[in-house]
Amino acid sequence: MWETVKGDSVNLQQIRAFCALVENDMNVSRTALALYTSQSAVSKQIAQLEERLGTALLIRSKSRILALTEVGDQVLRCMRTMMAATEDISNIVADQQLKAQGRLAIATTHTHARYALQDIVPEFCRRNPSVALRLIQATPLEIADLVATGKVDIGLSTVPPVLPPSLAAIPCYELNHVLVSKRGHPVLKDKPLTLESIARYPLITYSEQHAIGRRITQAFDAAGLTPKIAVQGTDVEIMKHYAASGVGLAIIPVIAFSQPVDKELQAQSVDHLFPISIVHVLARRGAYWPRHLCDFLGKLAPDLTPGALEEALIG
Repeated sequence: MWETVKGDSVNLQQIRAFCALVENDMNVSRTALALYTSQSAVSKQIAQLEERLGTALLIRSKSRILALTEVGDQVLRCMRTMMAATEDISNIVADQQLKAQGRLAIATTHTHARYALQDIVPEFCRRNPSVALRLIQATPLEIADLVATGKVDIGLSTVPPVLPPSLAAIPCYELNHVLVSKRGHPVLKDKPLTLESIARYPLITYSEQHAIGRRITQAFDAAGLTPKIAVQGTDVEIMKHYAASGVGLAIIPVIAFSQPVDKELQAQSVDHLFPISIVHVLARRGAYWPRHLCDFLGKLAPDLTPGALEEALIG
């Protein structure tokens, strides 16, 4: 139990009910189904929580819950951290008993989910049938927030512009990029490929929520060039489709390009024009890493041994 300033106690059931209510869009009925309990029990737990904290956590209008209060939003972040800590406890016990069970929740971008993890995930599921694997696709900023609040165990992305101090960013692997164009595109004749060459044509690129999107903008700015942005997005398959349709040139990760599959496209390296991206594992400092999580990352990046991960989290 956690003691409050009033001397009363807040219990885990109340914390779980509050977090579940927010997860279910303030819908008491759905929250009750998620927690396998009754609506009256959920309402009672929330009411007791607010009474014992001595403040309102929810904004209400008659019988409806509209949103979190300002203090409710702050309390939610702390309580999500507490719920993540209870997951750590379960993992510690399971590891001690040499049982791979529980959950593994990973937040990552579409690119990594589709390409970097396409072989690792099926193998992990076969090796750990008792572990429920959950992949959440999000932007780097959203990924950092999901990890910091304990909604997921780790994140896999480039480092966002703002990284919460509670998180560690552990280098995982390099991500090279290529420029793809429709077959026969005039830019293919330019040897070597330059920023000036690219700037002459419409460009399909990532939004600046992604590191490569920011670096592309910075590289053109430094060269005094203004590219003609045709499309900004986050879905590599859509970017490739537009490039093959002649909408423009697309800059994409090399892992997303396959000549046997992408027969209508041709690719050229742009590593000499833009910095290579480093994909990081985002993790909560002090969190416990169960064996199955270390096993997952070991398949992704062999250098990420349990010792290396522990050192990075402490540092």
